[in-house]
Amino acid sequence: MIRSFLTVSTGTLASRLLGFARDSLIAALLGTGAVADAFLAAFQLVNVVRRLLSEGALNAALIPAWLRARDRDGEAAAAAFAGRVLGTVSAFLVAISIGIALVMPLIITVIAPGFLGSSTLDLTVQNARLMLPYLAFAGPVTVLMGLLNAQGRFALTAFSPLLFNIALIVAIAVLLVWDADAAFAAWMLAATVGIAGLLQLLMLLSQRSARLATPLRVGFDKDMRGFFAKA
Repeated sequence: MIRSFLTVSTGTLASRLLGFARDSLIAALLGTGAVADAFLAAFQLVNVVRRLLSEGALNAALIPAWLRARDRDGEAAAAAFAGRVLGTVSAFLVAISIGIALVMPLIITVIAPGFLGSSTLDLTVQNARLMLPYLAFAGPVTVLMGLLNAQGRFALTAFSPLLFNIALIVAIAVLLVWDADAAFAAWMLAATVGIAGLLQLLMLLSQRSARLATPLRVGFDKDMRGFFAKA
């Protein structure tokens, strides 16, 4: 128990420190002005989604539901249940991402009304759309992390978020060395947000967690409806 606590605490602290370094480097790369304002507004939207998924009810509901399915019906049934959760969450978030992309100008107008009527609005919409693939990856990442936690494998889930910050820091370093102009740098960095989410997903899929969610399916049976009602 103490070892698990220390592992999670270390991972959380390291993630916070890298997040601070990331934000400082973003400021150094983009400076101040419309481009920086647009990127930060879009990035704030992604961070809210990331926290809602990783710290929200989805993760909290998955672990007891998976353990209940395993104890009641066995490992195969638990894997099938997890596969339905993973498949359904993935399909839902892909659909939601497409819908959000279509109405992104309206969303940005609501969360950043000060941008209305300025070029910053268009820049924010462009950056936010480039970041949207992250939303489609964040849900499956949350499900796989929940499965690992249910197995008592806390190290990977504690340190997995570091990959997100590391990917952004590497991209910023390349753009700083390249001396890219602010607008191009913002677009590249926005695209890297989605790539960082993909890297997290691929890392988790390479672990045993991928075999804990098979076969991958979309379903809304009784167990699934009960799960999503709690999530």
